[in-house]
Amino acid sequence: MNEGIKQLKKGNYSGAEMGLKEAIQLDPSHGLAHSNLGKLYRKQGKWADAAAAYQAAIANMTESPNASFHYELGIVTAAQGDAPGTALSERDSKYRAAITSYQEALKLNPKLYKAHYRAGVLHERLDEPKKADAAYRSAIGLNAKYSSSFVSLGNMYIDYGFANVAMAVLDTGVKVNDTDAAMWNGLGRAYLSLKQAPKAIDAFKKAHAIDPDMPDVLFGLGMAHAELRQKVEATKNLEAFLKKASAGVPEDTQKAARDTLARMQDVI
Repeated sequence: MNEGIKQLKKGNYSGAEMGLKEAIQLDPSHGLAHSNLGKLYRKQGKWADAAAAYQAAIANMTESPNASFHYELGIVTAAQGDAPGTALSERDSKYRAAITSYQEALKLNPKLYKAHYRAGVLHERLDEPKKADAAYRSAIGLNAKYSSSFVSLGNMYIDYGFANVAMAVLDTGVKVNDTDAAMWNGLGRAYLSLKQAPKAIDAFKKAHAIDPDMPDVLFGLGMAHAELRQKVEATKNLEAFLKKASAGVPEDTQKAARDTLARMQDVI
């Protein structure tokens, strides 16, 4: 097993797999060898194989229960749901199975805040905002400096049409961690949704100072300046956004930027 781990650290996946499988062949009850095999498959994106390995690790952890095995199983199970071409019903089934794994991890380690956070993400994808809210807030309660929980909670409320709640969440978040661009960007989104463009611009500028290349920030700055009919700044930021927009940026967002640029041409 140690040789397998050594090869894994070197990036020699075939050598790592050989060593770990040999360890399991010699001792099928070696839970740690199974979990390291799961880690190997996770690095390769072999989600089903990784899930099977972590399940084997859980089945063989009788002497020292390890919350991380359940946590990792949740991650690779959710990844199976995210795989391209997965049917919606299968995706939701994988998400619910992953949430169950996170809950099992929390029984063994109640302080595992990332399990709460990841469960919140899945509840949100399943359109279960109350459960997502509870999970995100549990993560914040355990580790307020893990800003992803604040960011996800705030953005969820914006997406559900409660920008005032988002503003309160993210305003608290930036007081805890004022060096996270996504946090300031979320606060800017909240202000913009509330038609408070000057405050939105201030928040977006703080995000931009931290991460000048973040497309969402450029989009937000452009839209906020457009709200105030500030043609030069709106045009500059929206054009920069469109240059940086990748395949991961929703088409409707890119269309909104293009449409706003077109409208700005009539502004003096």
